[in-house]
Amino acid sequence: MRSPVTLYLRVRSADGRWIYVKPIKTANHKLRPLYGIVDGVPRHCPEGSYVLRYNAGGKRIWDMAGADPELTTTAFNRKTIELQAGQHGMAIVADVPQVVVPEPTPEPKTPGRPITEAVTEYLLETKNGKSKKTYAAYRKTLEQFQGTCKRVDLEHIDRKDMLSFVQALRDAGNAPRTIRNRVDFFQIFLHHYGLPSLLKGKDLPTYTEKKARAYSPIDLGKLFSVADLEESDRLYFILCTGTRDQEAQYACWSDINLDAKTYTITEHLDLGFKPKDAEEGTIPIPSFLVDILRARREKYPLSRLVFPTADNKPDGHLLRIVKSLGLRAGLNCGHCVNKAGKSCATHPVCKQVILHKLRKTFASVLSKKGIPPRTIMRYLRHSDLATTLRYLDDQDDEHTLAIVETAFLQAEGAA
Repeated sequence: MRSPVTLYLRVRSADGRWIYVKPIKTANHKLRPLYGIVDGVPRHCPEGSYVLRYNAGGKRIWDMAGADPELTTTAFNRKTIELQAGQHGMAIVADVPQVVVPEPTPEPKTPGRPITEAVTEYLLETKNGKSKKTYAAYRKTLEQFQGTCKRVDLEHIDRKDMLSFVQALRDAGNAPRTIRNRVDFFQIFLHHYGLPSLLKGKDLPTYTEKKARAYSPIDLGKLFSVADLEESDRLYFILCTGTRDQEAQYACWSDINLDAKTYTITEHLDLGFKPKDAEEGTIPIPSFLVDILRARREKYPLSRLVFPTADNKPDGHLLRIVKSLGLRAGLNCGHCVNKAGKSCATHPVCKQVILHKLRKTFASVLSKKGIPPRTIMRYLRHSDLATTLRYLDDQDDEHTLAIVETAFLQAEGAA
């Protein structure tokens, strides 16, 4: 008989959303721990958790089953038996003949795991297995939660504690997306210890999904017009390779083949760098960027890094450089105000001037030149095509704009 219960694995997609996917089983029909089919491809999802879906009382129910495959299988089988018995009008326990045995004396409750101990252990594992940026995000989340929660034991944390945490984040002026990220990070922490999510459905903070946007040719021209040679080199490198901030920061000369005109994103564990999703990739680079890099190589013959600081360390100020250029180029909107109360009218804090827009511009330029989306997906090293298409879906070329212009002129004439 087909089970009335469906089992899913809840995982985070490449664009940050939580999605439900089919879990993977081994040859002997056991769950392969936290493996699921994501975009048609088997993938290990360490941040995931299992979920049971079934109908009860005319409603669809989603029950978190945790991250443990064996406990999940037990919960799945128990719920299946319970629902199948109910369908045939049978009770699960009371109507089944059984031998009456004395109630066992309950064991004294032992104290739960101290939150401080669990946080210390989890952060140590995160530091050893994740990037510095990920570790910093989890550490800040757990520190903020501890600052709002008075519980001693991890198992005693409840929904009210989480709602208080959310309100404290709002009161501190955090953006909706930041609040949601903090909640998701903390619930992943709970799943690590086999505990369920405490906020679901309407309890979860909502946010508006920001649309990735590109710099226009005019804006790019303004940025380059105020950039000095060092700033210009960095802009051209990110624009022509589509790299993320840390990828450019840790780019080494060993990653670049000037003869083959390629740049390969490679992990450098001794520098503390690992590519996002542990995925390396090779990108072709244009001849004029090769010329720029040859000149830099002559300027920095002994440096391992392409963009070193004065003491030959990775330059972590790329975003600051772009924001400073935006202010000097007059690209700031004049309406942004940061947490320190500084306005982008006079300070490099504009939210419209960001490093990631250069990556979006890279994708948009290639798309307009006829490069297939799947090839662009490979260059961007996205895990699914949907994320890449979000980078390309708002690019109106001159032909499209001409059609729109004509259409509205005809409408005006008809009026």
